[in-house]
Amino acid sequence: MSTSTDTPPTAQERIVDAALRLFEKHGYASTSIADVAAEAGMLKGNLAYYYPTKPALLEAVLRRRQAELEQALGLTTEASPAETIERLLSYVETHAAEVALSGCPIGSLATELGKLDDRLHPPAAGLLLGLQAWLRQQFERVLPAAAAQDCAEHLLATLQGAAVLAQAGRNADVIRRRVDASRAWLAGVLA
Repeated sequence: MSTSTDTPPTAQERIVDAALRLFEKHGYASTSIADVAAEAGMLKGNLAYYYPTKPALLEAVLRRRQAELEQALGLTTEASPAETIERLLSYVETHAAEVALSGCPIGSLATELGKLDDRLHPPAAGLLLGLQAWLRQQFERVLPAAAAQDCAEHLLATLQGAAVLAQAGRNADVIRRRVDASRAWLAGVLA
């Protein structure tokens, strides 16, 4: 997905788009730079001009994921905690079918890199931990800090667990049911 619908994607956008698809489908370790170049429709040497190493490409992929999350969640706008957390639930619900096929792109990458390389794990885990911190901040607007932390962990663990189960069973309804249950839980917590 390019950043603009009016202009064709740049070479860098094509590369990151290809890497996103391949990392999600095959994982970071199983995807080579040559695979990404072929998927992007370019030569490996041309890709290396923009991203000389696989970790540099990973960094660009993580930046893209962060930007997508920020846009989807409206992290820069002010709304009630219930409204902002609902954005996350709606985002997860909207992507349930994709997650049932490939797993959560953020959680899966953090898990994979945590097993592969301690140097690559922190940036990937940072997206997931950043989401947890964002949730905690939303809950802290109406709850004491300890309760907010507990609620953030509970909600994110519920959604990540649903992603794992949905992917294992190829059943997006697992995610939809957990999102519905989370909405009911959230209404009680924020009441």
